[in-house]
Amino acid sequence: MLKWYVDVSRLLREMRDKAQEAAAFLKGDNPEAAQVSHRYLKGDHARLKEIWAAAGHSLQDIGVLGRHVSYGEANDYHDILVRDLPAVEALAEKYALEAEVEHPTIGFEALLHAVLREKTLPFYLDGNYREAVLNSVIAVFDLIRQRTGLTQDGAALATEALSIDRPRLILSGLSTDSGRNDQKGFMQILQGMYLGIRNPKAHSLDHDLDEHKAAQYMIFISLVMRRIDDASIP
Repeated sequence: MLKWYVDVSRLLREMRDKAQEAAAFLKGDNPEAAQVSHRYLKGDHARLKEIWAAAGHSLQDIGVLGRHVSYGEANDYHDILVRDLPAVEALAEKYALEAEVEHPTIGFEALLHAVLREKTLPFYLDGNYREAVLNSVIAVFDLIRQRTGLTQDGAALATEALSIDRPRLILSGLSTDSGRNDQKGFMQILQGMYLGIRNPKAHSLDHDLDEHKAAQYMIFISLVMRRIDDASIP
């Protein structure tokens, strides 16, 4: 809905500019130039109808504007500028606000584990994406050590903590194939996280992280941390 509102607002601004141009040309007794502006104005209105209807809104909302655009006389441009465009702008804002209430967006911060919000989000917000991701991985293994009392790190810690035979944390019931697969799968995820995310970031200052990739890593790591939080201890 945000993109829809931005697109509508842009079109309405362009329509205002062209209506002002056409009105000025008519006032200056230059009907040929006014007709050129009028053609562009009609094109913008046609595009407005498309995106308005595509969002599920009635074209009756912009019917009066359409009639004045169709006629293109001096008094029509006056009505377009003074009444029609402001009315459509207000209605577009109303629809956008209503959609925001009905379908609120989930902010990036809300998806993060509480530890990451406190410890690593400040790095992210400062643009230190390597430190944000590296410290997020460290936080996962700190959490495992806190919950299990184990002292290892990396793949060795993940292997012992989520062992199938002698687990220190149980993610799912280990009496079923599905539960054992879940346990083993997250063990391998943690092993891969340490080897594939933590180690490259720890051993080199070079990285390919930007704000989007770093955020995706942090959300993924948050999911893993929540599974650890929810795990039972035998």
